[in-house]
Amino acid sequence: MANETIYFATNRDELKNAQGITIGFGDKLNPVSPAYLRFGAAEVAPPTKKNADWSVQSVQIAPESIPGVTTDDPNGQKLLGSAAVFEALRQRLITAGSAKGGVDLVLLLHGYASSFDNALARAAEIKRAYAAKQRAVEVAVFCWPSDGSLTPLIAYKSDRDDARSSAKAVARALLFFLDYLRRLTADQMCQARLNLLAHSMGNYVLRNAVQAIISEFGGKRLPRAFTHIFLMAADEDDDALNDPTKLARLPEMAEAVHVYFAANDRALSISDITKGNPDRLGSAGPHTLTNLPQKITLIDCDQVCETTLLDANHQYYRKRPEVLADICAVLDGTRPEAIPGRVWVPARGAFVVAAKP
Repeated sequence: MANETIYFATNRDELKNAQGITIGFGDKLNPVSPAYLRFGAAEVAPPTKKNADWSVQSVQIAPESIPGVTTDDPNGQKLLGSAAVFEALRQRLITAGSAKGGVDLVLLLHGYASSFDNALARAAEIKRAYAAKQRAVEVAVFCWPSDGSLTPLIAYKSDRDDARSSAKAVARALLFFLDYLRRLTADQMCQARLNLLAHSMGNYVLRNAVQAIISEFGGKRLPRAFTHIFLMAADEDDDALNDPTKLARLPEMAEAVHVYFAANDRALSISDITKGNPDRLGSAGPHTLTNLPQKITLIDCDQVCETTLLDANHQYYRKRPEVLADICAVLDGTRPEAIPGRVWVPARGAFVVAAKP
């Protein structure tokens, strides 16, 4: 199978060779600023008999020069890596969309304990897994600096701190992209639908990014940026969608918000018990259904969350066929009540995804 090209933005620290050229990214915040962004693209190879997981083959980092920030000359020429990456992505979306009946771009906010390479691998994996029947799918990822370690308590707290510190970087990347789209002429538009998927602690990153965007807009209504927002196995407080200081205003940014959760998610149970967190949104859904916008759909994955023991029932968004089929149906535009495999439970205000026999 062919490699997948994955575009990325990151606020991680840069790893440089002896000549001072950036060759990759580490697991800390960029020392220039937590909000400083680098953009690029990676080639990611699918699993083989020798390598059971997706693997990064090469990384190309878009050149960037900001006078007075990355160079000592305040009068030098400004060069933004975002411009080159956005244009390359636009061309790719045009090509992909013309081959099918349209194209969806999914922006991924990865979760806890994810290295830079791991984040790219996950993006490539779901790009292949989310290939819908009617529409092409491309995936780009924001790589915030989680430690890439499963060390209890220490790495979790560090990732939580870095997730909060990455809020302005995520907000800047999104607003840069929206500004780029607004400046396109009608004949330049790629006609792609923009979607966002946050997994695990990526939902906490999203919460803080939403608050940064709210601050940027000064009380105005937030931009309707996305067709679909997927909150997957959210390591976020269960009152987040009811609390205006958390994610209550998130629905302003999308046509539809889909909350996938599972009570059997052991990773989130550990988050509850060992980290002192409140009940998690990804365990049982919202704390209360009162005043939730109709555009929010709840999907109970308790019957379809089990994968491997190491996954702790936390990786169903990329591994369970029933969940993959459900997501593809959403991207294909199927109405929530018409998606195969779902059963509506009125008392819970949620759809239950049934396990295949």
